[in-house]
Amino acid sequence: MKILFAVALSCLAASAALAQEQPKPAQPAEAKAMTQDLSDIMVATQIRHLKLSYAGTNENWPLAAFEVGRIRRSFDAAAKFYPAFGQVPVADLIAKFSEPALVAASKAIAEKNSAGFLKAFGQLTEACNACHQTAGVGFIKIKAPTASPFSNQVFAPAAK
Repeated sequence: MKILFAVALSCLAASAALAQEQPKPAQPAEAKAMTQDLSDIMVATQIRHLKLSYAGTNENWPLAAFEVGRIRRSFDAAAKFYPAFGQVPVADLIAKFSEPALVAASKAIAEKNSAGFLKAFGQLTEACNACHQTAGVGFIKIKAPTASPFSNQVFAPAAK
């Protein structure tokens, strides 16, 4: 567990270093006070991706639906505050790559379809990587998690 915690801290530190290298887009004064760096939004999304995986594979459909909603909110914030980041059309890439996968995941979750969820989760993971590749940050490669650093959260659905 110490190794997982160290890995999570390393990811956050790398994200912070990347954030320092990224130029900040011009924003209205009121938006600046409420906006995170794009890399912070994406790190939060990566955590939600992990939680979505565990919720779905444990068939905890309410938690899976919650995490899809939170991922969608993160992407909405990224598109709103960073519609373009340098030469990268962030909002367009999210719409092109991520939205179809989120729709598929939401459908599988609503239907409580485990096989459909696994397929949609794979599509979401591929969408993340396709977006990163297109944005010129293909070195940020996402995969299905193999272990959870969240030992303090139960992912199995509550017993009825």
